[in-house]
Amino acid sequence: MKRLIAIAAVAGLLPLSSFAAPEPIPTEVWADTTQVQSLDMSPNAERMAMLMRRDRGADHEILIFDTDDIKGSLKAIEADGLRALSLAWVNDDYLVINFILETEEMGRPVNYRRTASYNVETEEWTSLVLTTNRANPRDPMDQFMGNLGIGRVVNTLPDDPNHVLVSHTEEAGLAPNYYRTNVKTGARTRTLRGGGRFSSFTFDREGQARGAQEYDAAANRIITYARESESDEWVEIGSLDADKRDTFGLLGFYDEDRPYIATAVATEPGGNHTVAYDIDIRTGEREMIFGVEGYDTLGVLTSPRLSDGSKIVGFTYSDNEGTQRYFLDGQLAALHDGLSQAFPGRSVQIRRMSEDGQTVLAYTRGPRDPGTWYLVKDGKVAPVIGANSEIPKAGLSETHVLEYTARDGMELVGYVTVPHNSEGPFPAIAMPHGGPWVRDNRDYDRWAQMLANQGYVVFQPNYRGSDGLGKDYWMAGDNKWGYEMQDDVEDGIQTLIDQGIADPERLGFFGWSYGGYSAFVGATRDDPMFNCFVAGAGVADIGRIRGGLTGSRFAREFQKPTISGVNPIELVENVTKPMLLVHGDYDSIVPVEHSRRFADGLERINADYEYIEIEDMGHSPFELEENMQWFPALFEFFDTKCGF
Repeated sequence: MKRLIAIAAVAGLLPLSSFAAPEPIPTEVWADTTQVQSLDMSPNAERMAMLMRRDRGADHEILIFDTDDIKGSLKAIEADGLRALSLAWVNDDYLVINFILETEEMGRPVNYRRTASYNVETEEWTSLVLTTNRANPRDPMDQFMGNLGIGRVVNTLPDDPNHVLVSHTEEAGLAPNYYRTNVKTGARTRTLRGGGRFSSFTFDREGQARGAQEYDAAANRIITYARESESDEWVEIGSLDADKRDTFGLLGFYDEDRPYIATAVATEPGGNHTVAYDIDIRTGEREMIFGVEGYDTLGVLTSPRLSDGSKIVGFTYSDNEGTQRYFLDGQLAALHDGLSQAFPGRSVQIRRMSEDGQTVLAYTRGPRDPGTWYLVKDGKVAPVIGANSEIPKAGLSETHVLEYTARDGMELVGYVTVPHNSEGPFPAIAMPHGGPWVRDNRDYDRWAQMLANQGYVVFQPNYRGSDGLGKDYWMAGDNKWGYEMQDDVEDGIQTLIDQGIADPERLGFFGWSYGGYSAFVGATRDDPMFNCFVAGAGVADIGRIRGGLTGSRFAREFQKPTISGVNPIELVENVTKPMLLVHGDYDSIVPVEHSRRFADGLERINADYEYIEIEDMGHSPFELEENMQWFPALFEFFDTKCGF
């Protein structure tokens, strides 16, 4: 079933159309979290459930309603002391909900996961984590962990609507165990003991651990194993080598009739992009089942109909715009195509389908759509609710793909959000992503929309070293921090200047994490291109990075050998432009000492700078209270320090 598809190229020039001025949106709206999240429909399509905050800054509440009478049936259910994180229907009567318990440890905020089921008929809760360890009475933390039961649902077991698979951490600092747990009674059976050689597991539709990962420190590679059943030995089926970087990722086990088949994405032999393979665990033989010429295959699409379990109905792949979907199922392909035509410029996902196929829950998202859920029934499409009703479409701006050439000839791609205003040139802000082993997409981006709403054109480059755009693109950033990776940001801005979109006299820079590092580097360059720089949670001293900035502990070790280049802390005396530094004092990814030391250096040279340190904030800002401590300062900084 080999499918190799040719995709047409995307143009690189941006339109310069004139628009009405964007509707100003208050700072506190941008600062708050998404209003609605994790909406799901029951298998019989009679009910929906969602998480929604009714007041700004409030926690998300759990709301249930009938699909035929949304307003008349809306009902809130209480979960005292817990903050709902996600939910899903496992059958027509039961929801499973993952929570966060917010508490403190040694005076610091700590979030622990819990999970429970809820019967919508009886309105009864059932805890899905139980205490199995005997707490040490002399250890308060052990007592706390023992009484709490830290866990979350990791697999809803589509073949068994009465059970879920729960990951349960029973002792602080140890790996979780896994339990097959009854959603009605909470009774459970341990199916896998955690710890040992493996760092993570892949479970099949029945909840059996069929895949696992191990980090080989000596060779700096991540090895993937699989087995046909839990009684069989683990067999190596692929690896990700730090030197070769041929991608390998186990997706799962989807063929009931062939339990010896594992489906994975891997780089084509001698190629630059990933494709999907079926791998025979017994022999190691691979059969390519899907690929898109010139782009990376990302994963599979499984059926939105619950009774179909893990049936593959399509694949996802990554092109210059972002994630795309290709359906093997004719009915779903027609539905997806119809919705895509109805909502141009948006990504469409088919989330749930009733057993009879007559009712569908769909989700759209795009630059001018923070997220909207739709109900497709009897041939009609009706909106259910939007992710954020406080953000009007009139206040959002279109995002375009920009294909451009770097100064050394490398072909790159980025995204430009152009404010709904008169034609440019506009004041422009470069906003490189973090990671750096991630990528930006042509999608809704809160920060990009927030800045465009202020009248700035925002450029988000996929500089070399970004992933999802091919192996060569990814590896081109190895040990080029602050050098070619930095040139890529400036070359994209120069392209916008040449196109008359960006004003060369009004340029700003804003980045977070690796993007914050990039801001530090830009500010220390000779004759800097930008008028001002904002560095959020930025790496100021490469020598102090104990691992990479992405993924698990193993992935960070894997990334670490690729990190070298310009060290901003050694060049702080070169800074001549205004700077704003923002960092959380509880950051475990990039410790706050990075920004503190850079701020000390700016103070020594009497630079024009402001440093905002946010108490108890981790690596990324999420909450209203956190964002309101720096969003107003960000707007004021761009308005007053950047010559805009």
